Parts: sequence; C-alpha cells; structure tokens
Amino acid sequence: MSDPPILKITSPKRALVQGEAGQITVTGTVAPNAVTGETVEKVMINNVQATLNADGSFSADVTIGEGATQIHTVARDAAGGEATDTRAVLAGELRAPGSNIDKAITAAISAEAFGKIAGAAGTIIKGLDINAMIQPMNPVHHAGDADGEDCLFDRVYVDDFSLTDAKITLVPAQGALNFSVEISGLDVPGHARFAVSCANGEKNWRVTADKILVSAELNITAKGMDGFDTKLLNPNVQFTNLKIQADGIPSSITNALRGAIETVVEKAAEMAMNPVMNKALGGLSGPQTIDILGKSLTMQVEPSAIEFDPAGGLVTLDTSMLIEGSEGSQGFVYTPNGVPNMNPNGGFQLGLADDLLNEMMSQFNAIGMLNLAQPTEGGSFDSTAMSMALPPVVSADPVDGKLSVIIGDMTATFTNHGTPVGKAAVNVKLDFQVLPAANGYGVAIKLGQPEINVDVIDDITNQTRFSNKDLARAVEVSLANQLEAISKLLTSIPLPQIAGLQMKDLSVGSDAGYVMVNGKFE
Repeated sequence: MSDPPILKITSPKRALVQGEAGQITVTGTVAPNAVTGETVEKVMINNVQATLNADGSFSADVTIGEGATQIHTVARDAAGGEATDTRAVLAGELRAPGSNIDKAITAAISAEAFGKIAGAAGTIIKGLDINAMIQPMNPVHHAGDADGEDCLFDRVYVDDFSLTDAKITLVPAQGALNFSVEISGLDVPGHARFAVSCANGEKNWRVTADKILVSAELNITAKGMDGFDTKLLNPNVQFTNLKIQADGIPSSITNALRGAIETVVEKAAEMAMNPVMNKALGGLSGPQTIDILGKSLTMQVEPSAIEFDPAGGLVTLDTSMLIEGSEGSQGFVYTPNGVPNMNPNGGFQLGLADDLLNEMMSQFNAIGMLNLAQPTEGGSFDSTAMSMALPPVVSADPVDGKLSVIIGDMTATFTNHGTPVGKAAVNVKLDFQVLPAANGYGVAIKLGQPEINVDVIDDITNQTRFSNKDLARAVEVSLANQLEAISKLLTSIPLPQIAGLQMKDLSVGSDAGYVMVNGKFE
C-alpha cells in the first residue's frame, strides 16, 4: 500500500468534554503525501463523508451521544493510501465528585428470597439490645399523675426485656409485608410506683411467657438518608402461658400490666424490624467508609422508593461515593438511564447504573491510580508511560445490552534512558463481560479483544522511527497492565449486602444502562 496522505484534525481538540450530546463539527486538513503525490479522494468521519475543499480543508457534522464517543477519521487517496485519526469526546452533564446518583441501585427481591431474609432476621433480632430500644417508652403505663406523684397515682416501668428465640415470617403483599414474629422465653422484669390514699409504695413485678405471637402488616417507607422506616399496622398479640408476678401491687395496676406488656411487645417488634429491614434492603445509617484497592471510599446509600406486591419487593436506592483525594477533581459525566426490567426469578436481582461505575472510575483516574509506567523494549525506546486524559467510561448499552469500556485520548510517552523520544494518543474500545466466579459466590471480569487506535502526536518529535501501526503493537504491552487495573476496579465495586446473606448462583448482564446481577441467597 502506498504512503498515506498527510492528515491533521483542527477541531475538536483531543479529550474534549462538553455539556451535552448532539451534533459536532469536525474540521481538518488533508494533503497528498509528498512522496507519492496521490490525490486525496475522500475523507470519512464516523462513516459520514466530509465536504472536501480544493485547498484540502474539510468538515463534517457527526452525532455525539451521551457518554464517550470516538471520532474516527479516515482520509483515502487515489492509490488506496489511508491516513487515520481517532479522538474522543465526553458529552453530558458534568457532576462534581461525590454527587448523588438518582436510582443508582435497584433491587428486586422475590417472595422466596423474603423467606430467606426472614430466617436471617431472627438472628439479627436476638443480637439487638431491645431493652435499650424500649427504655424511652417508660413509664409504659401511668394514671393520676398529671400533676405529679400525689395521693392517688400509679406509674409502671420496664427494667429489662429479654427473650430466648425469635422466629420471623415475611410474606409480600400488595403495598406491604405480612409480618409475624414468634417470641420464645419472654422475660420482662419491672417496677411500679404508686400511692393509694396518700400512702406511697414501690414494688417489683415480672412478666413471663412461654411464647408470644405478634402478627401485623409491616409498612415500610423510604426516608432518604435515614434509611427505611417501619410501622406495624393492626397488630395482634397472642400469649402462651403468660404469667404476671406482682405481689403487693394494687389490682388496678396488675389489671393494666397485660395491656402494657402487649404494647411494649408490639413496639419492641416494630423498633427491632427497623434495623432488620434496613440491613435487609440495603439502607445504610449514615455514610460508610470502605477500602477499595488501598484507598478509602465513603459511600452513602439513600432509599428513595419501595414497592411491594405478592410476587416480591422492588427497592430504589440513590447513591453517592467519594474516594479520598478526589474531592477537587473535575468530576464525572452523568448520563440518564432507562428503566431496567426487574425480574428476581425466585431469588434477587440488582441493577447498578453505569453512572455509579463511571463516578468511581473518574475519581480513581483523578488520583492517578490509572496512570502507569513500565519498561518497554522498543529498540529506540526503553519505557512507556501511560497517562489518562479522560477517565475510562463504562457503558451498559440500552440498545444491544452490551457492556463496554472506552478509554479516550490516553497519552503514551516513549522514553529512552529517561529522555522522551515520542508521544502518541491512544484510543481503546473493548467489550467486557461480568461472569460468575468462585462457584457462583462472586464475580469476575472477562475483557474482550481491545480495538486500539494509536496516533503519533507532534508534541515531541517522533524519534522512535515507528509508524502508527508499529506503535500500536508496542502500546498493547503497556495497555494490558492498565486494563488489568480497570478490571480490578470494576470487580471491587461494593454490592449492597442484603441481611448479611451469602449470595450464590450469580449471573450478570445489562439492561437500560444498568449492569444487572441475578442470584439467590444461601
């Protein structure tokens, strides 16, 4: 093939970030190769033929979508010689680091999965300090004390609350969960202060029961940064072998004790289910700091919506994350997503918006985690330093469902004994799959074959004596390590934990701009 024409793009600049998608005008110049003198026949830009003027200038309007778009220009002469240029544009709403992402996570939980959650809930409840939770209810019963403790009053206090076991059932219904808890070994000691005819007294009492069954409709509402709020509607309490020990306490007080204990048990169940359901449905009480590849990441999950029907529940969580050191960076480009089709299929399904991945990518890029340098034997150079001009952009394509990563206008600087001898712009696109690993208990990233476009740029005089094609081969070695770092980052993204249950049989796909994770609970 003959020597290619001389191609230069004048607009847009490399690594352009703009606020919206739409049409963009690509301009440049092209001239015959000085050796061959072959006439330039046409210039194609993303499969759009440019208007080529007699002086070699050209222009074309091409469409830029939201997210990352590669602009690929091909100038072809009469002898078949081709010159190419590839550059990237990042388009969309620019959001600051740590910005909240609406509907970042959606979770669908089947009726069968709620059965697993209910099994874990009993263990969670037994680990709660229920006594501390109900102490603000004291006195649990009082009468005649509007003006204080005078000649005729009574006040009843709970001193402790303990149980030996708790078995939960959770059955999805329209708009709520049908809830029941069977409590075994209830033991509630307390004391009463009272006065009859101005004679004051204080006595201890104790209530025990072999079993208590509390059934109700559990209403759950999303409360943003406060997580989920739980309320028991129309509760019913049944005791088995209830015993009240209240020696020396007036009958008016002992007669009220049963009702007071019913109220305490109802409220204890309601309050206990609040942390249980927050843990089960992914709500976090305040920001959580976790370690990601040796860096501190602060993550805030805010429930924004929750729905129930007999088939299960659907939860929507807004999310923000901030990696230490990235606070002052440019931020990330947010792209609106569609509405994923949620189907837990007898287990659960999580949808992670690609914006969540891209926010994380942009922050890791801002702190230099994706800039790498390594020895490269190229004859005229011995090292290659890879520097990211734009963060890698993940796309869960809403049309074909494919997952892809675009690395735009990365700079490769070639050095020989520390002296720069060449520079190139590298644009990469590759599909990837998130596959189950560890027998279905984890996920792994499988990267496809990268499409690599390398353009020598004239910031540094090219002393490598390599063509674009030769430099592309040299870049592949360094690029492999960079892709490995991106792969590790993608697999380290924290998934919401549901009631502390182990996930298994994981499978992964994409839909409407979301990475979709299906599985079951152990």
